[in-house]
Amino acid sequence: MLRLLLAAALFVTRSGTHLQLAGQPYRFGGANVEWLGLVGYGPADPRGPRYPSHYEIDDALATAQEMGARVVRSQTLGDSVGCSRCIEPALGQFNAAAFEPIDYALASARKRGLKLIPTIVGDDARAGGSGCVYLRWRGIDVPKCSLVNMPRFWTDETVRADVEQHIDAVLEHVNRYTHVAYKDDPAILGWDLLNGGDSPRDWTREVVAHLRTIDRRHLVLSRAWNALIPGVDVCVAFVYPHWRQPWSSLRDELTACKSAREPFVAYEYGWDRTNYRTLGAFRRFLRTLARNPLVAGDAFWALQAHQGGHGWMPIPANTSNRAAAARVETGQWWALYYTGIRTLVNAAADMAARAQLIRAHNYAMLGRRVPPHALPPRPTITSTSGRLYWQGSAGAANYSIQRARGANGPWRTVCNRCVTDSSNGYPVTRGTWYRVIPYNLDASPGPPSKPKAGV
Repeated sequence: MLRLLLAAALFVTRSGTHLQLAGQPYRFGGANVEWLGLVGYGPADPRGPRYPSHYEIDDALATAQEMGARVVRSQTLGDSVGCSRCIEPALGQFNAAAFEPIDYALASARKRGLKLIPTIVGDDARAGGSGCVYLRWRGIDVPKCSLVNMPRFWTDETVRADVEQHIDAVLEHVNRYTHVAYKDDPAILGWDLLNGGDSPRDWTREVVAHLRTIDRRHLVLSRAWNALIPGVDVCVAFVYPHWRQPWSSLRDELTACKSAREPFVAYEYGWDRTNYRTLGAFRRFLRTLARNPLVAGDAFWALQAHQGGHGWMPIPANTSNRAAAARVETGQWWALYYTGIRTLVNAAADMAARAQLIRAHNYAMLGRRVPPHALPPRPTITSTSGRLYWQGSAGAANYSIQRARGANGPWRTVCNRCVTDSSNGYPVTRGTWYRVIPYNLDASPGPPSKPKAGV
């Protein structure tokens, strides 16, 4: 634990085509958790954006850690504009409440020795993209505006100044838990200028120059054709055969990145069967990443977590259309629930198997053997009114239920690993006491929940 805390207190730096931490080579396997700052902002949620709870943040980061992740990328840690719960609800107005979950996520990551990557301009599912919000604030209409179709965003100097104002507010913000400004926080690996990295050179040059007047220590991530711009440190790209972006399509970018003597990070890659039809094909792709010395890191899209109360967070950008589920932008194909759930696209067992391939790959990127699974943390019982419900434990494959006449036992197992986080709880009898025991994927038990009486 001390080693993790010490690592969290140091900045990741670049040395040629490699990353370093404390003078040692730094490679990572990672995860995307888009919603650490705001749930339902990127992938649209019919309930509207909401702040994640501390439990949900901790659970997601603990799960990433259990998967061997060293880095977590999260767009909403730096980007959310134009909604009441956003960092910047209206032009030039910044929301103190929106920084609270971001502050907490940074503090939680620091405790775990994880590094985070925030995004500056990302996806607002309702507005077409955050860039489209900036344009509308200035009365600039772009038909069918999206993150890949917003030409005026790149050329309008007033709009660029608005983005720089947003950067100032984020980088200068002081974390209420750690009392460290974001610009000085080594828990941040670096700044992702644009989701996908595909920003034009002139815009990138101006924005990076501005960012560097505030922050000279964090890495800046952008696409390979921006690698020679002063202040840009890392080449990034997506890898999605699903979207006709296979690894083979990046050959020229990898060459350009190597020529610029910068490391490459595949900071979003697809993991499911719409990207790699078989486990073998997915395993071969992961080996390709691990064996390429230019690849300093990677992160799959995207990790989900348990939700407060009971069970899993809902599938993002959901659809009930089975035919569309494997084609359109829906979590039915890309949302990964660590121990595996069934979706319209993925079988639970297949999702679980691919998650273990990612875990093995992440440890390979660290140069370490895959360790036994960590013991799940203590569950928290949230209801005993008719049925027993609990908040899930990171890494728990299933749970046992024990019952007793009193809070001090003796305890009798009435359900031997017979329920999961997808179960509808467990029936209870009024006046008797219950506790929940989590089991990891090695069938080893974690600590039992505090007991609670049925009502």
